[in-house]
Amino acid sequence: MKKSKREILFTVAAAAMLANNMTVCAAPERMADGTIFDAAYYADTYPDVPAEVGTDPLALYQHYVSFGRSEGRSATDPADAEQVSRMQAEVRQLTISFAGDCTLGGFKGQGGGNLWRDYYNLYGNDYFFKNVREIFDQDDITYVNLEGALTPYKQVAEKKYPIKGEPEYVGALQSGSIEVVNLANNHTYDCGQAGYDSCRQILEDHGIAYCGELETCTLERNGIRTGFIGLNCWSMNNALTKKLQNLILELRNNGCNIICVMFHGGIEREYESNAVTESFAHRAIDYGADIVVGAHPHVVQGIEVYQGKIICYSLGNFSFGANKNPSDKDTFIFQQTFFVDNSGTASYGQSKIIPCKVSSTDIKNDYCPTPQTGEEYDRIMQKLARCSLRYPVSYFE
Repeated sequence: MKKSKREILFTVAAAAMLANNMTVCAAPERMADGTIFDAAYYADTYPDVPAEVGTDPLALYQHYVSFGRSEGRSATDPADAEQVSRMQAEVRQLTISFAGDCTLGGFKGQGGGNLWRDYYNLYGNDYFFKNVREIFDQDDITYVNLEGALTPYKQVAEKKYPIKGEPEYVGALQSGSIEVVNLANNHTYDCGQAGYDSCRQILEDHGIAYCGELETCTLERNGIRTGFIGLNCWSMNNALTKKLQNLILELRNNGCNIICVMFHGGIEREYESNAVTESFAHRAIDYGADIVVGAHPHVVQGIEVYQGKIICYSLGNFSFGANKNPSDKDTFIFQQTFFVDNSGTASYGQSKIIPCKVSSTDIKNDYCPTPQTGEEYDRIMQKLARCSLRYPVSYFE
């Protein structure tokens, strides 16, 4: 079924409601914070709200607390109304954008014209994310996969496509309003340990947070502490499972309200996730992650809702210098807004898919990711929906 051309906005509560056949309560009930809330009345007063968030009373109440409108509020006495007003003032929110593989540079032996560095030499750092900069400026944090080290060291890995970028390319991340990068991928050590170490130092010197394997990072925005994990995921084993569990626990113990996990795994150019990445993502959620996203296949894969949490199995390429003209240029930005109450507990707000292509032109890769509109917007959304059919609960249900 063809989706609307507008960007799809809804909360995961809708998918959870569909999965569990929830129905709205018939009478006012007292919520966990003591407020009396008439979910049925709120849903009837604003029919667009259940269409967006579903009919679960808790989801409606979260909408009420966060966005409650002046009419139709259902606190039944002044004390309840005053409490809701306090809660609305106390609820904090954070929006995170996730995007896929960024190769700021190219691979050893990559020849001919139309190279990533050619565009850098012509236009500088401001060029590469110019078409998505407004999106990344308006969020609170942007998190991408950095494929290949930014380093003065040469590629030393014995492989077909050893990748690197020059140290000065870090300015593209800064100009693009990208705050966090994942370094856990199959090109992490293409320039050896020295290249990896120098890349970490370059990122630190320029204010870009990073994570990878045993290194996590945290950022605090709007009074909300968010933790970031990056891991390779080529096979599920006890070591990886334990590492994942320990890293999530460590971030929780360090006071993180939200935990984001990015994995690098799956099969290149496959549009379906596999048993390994699905098992990894499910375990991440089971251990306490709030959202899980993936990279590596170089094409997009589906979006699952598992235990009420989002899993994007592959975001695809983004500004990807290792391919001068990929046959599939589709990609997307996934945005998730979180609410954190005064107890520090996080919940989902609105989600948004922003369909993009890795290039502003279809005839080649110009390394400038560009949001899509009209028929191309619809096509990419439908493609993501098809890729998501394999999951018991899909984002698109």
